[in-house]
Amino acid sequence: MALLICLTLPLSGCIGSGSISDVSAPAQQNSFPQLKGIDLTGEERTIPNGLEGEPILLLVAFEQEQQTQVNTWIDIAREIESTHPQFRYYEIPLIYEGSAPFRFWVNNGMRSGIQDPIARMRTITVYTDREKFFEITGMAKDTVYAVLIDSDGKIIWQTDGAASQDHKDALLTMLSKAPE
Repeated sequence: MALLICLTLPLSGCIGSGSISDVSAPAQQNSFPQLKGIDLTGEERTIPNGLEGEPILLLVAFEQEQQTQVNTWIDIAREIESTHPQFRYYEIPLIYEGSAPFRFWVNNGMRSGIQDPIARMRTITVYTDREKFFEITGMAKDTVYAVLIDSDGKIIWQTDGAASQDHKDALLTMLSKAPE
């Protein structure tokens, strides 16, 4: 089956299925939980400690239909990144655990839809116990979250929903207070 999928995606290649990530409350209060995921280049990634940049904006989504909301944040994040050289952003699709063939199918489906190599490196899919994640973070599956963290994973700022001018202004205010 994997070979059949890879043969249908010849231009983009294939990546593995990644693994299922444990999720537990962070050691530091008001910090993002430690998770493991796979980016769309096929690299295993650790969130938040294995990410580059400071501060870092995590765009956390739970449903495919939320991509439109995520895209509103990506537009803002790209603009901010051009004026804040250390700032980075990452898309974090957070999906229920699934079998290896399911994870393989999802990863490669997303990969085939994203041709930009930088966007592939910044899209890190996490397969985990979402109910436990929701319990730890207070998040819910019906919206996206923009979470600004420092390099240690401490949450500096957080909001939910599609980006608005008010969100952009609040994020810029937080960035002006963050150490460069």
